[in-house]
Amino acid sequence: MITFENLNNGELAEKFRMALAQIGYNIMDPNMDPDASRGMTINITFKPAGSGVLTAKCDVKTKLAGFSKSATTLLIGQDIRTGKIEIKEHGSRESATQISGVSYSVQAETIPPQRPVQQPETFDQETGEIYEPLHKGPIDLRAARQ
Repeated sequence: MITFENLNNGELAEKFRMALAQIGYNIMDPNMDPDASRGMTINITFKPAGSGVLTAKCDVKTKLAGFSKSATTLLIGQDIRTGKIEIKEHGSRESATQISGVSYSVQAETIPPQRPVQQPETFDQETGEIYEPLHKGPIDLRAARQ
């Protein structure tokens, strides 16, 4: 007589136990979504293989929960002395030696500090008067038209 325990020389029952263990570990893992449903599908396919012969293929699949969602707050800034971009996590336990509420930092790509480029002023911002270069001597209007 064929039973669940002896079908395919006990392979189906062993796959069932392994899948059940996977589901149990997934439920106990604190990183997995605690509210998600888990599942198992057992599929047995019977196929005639000639006169009085039948083949049975057994398959066990599990549906496990994915990682639980999490969020954090990161602070980003640039060190004015070195020009390095720093990203720090807010509120970590490692904040005792650093600024209150700031934990570890991740060094990102170094960007040289930006210095403001002094553009010559072309007009007086108060009056709107346009600055022109000083000319020494008379202005040759014929040369200016060319």
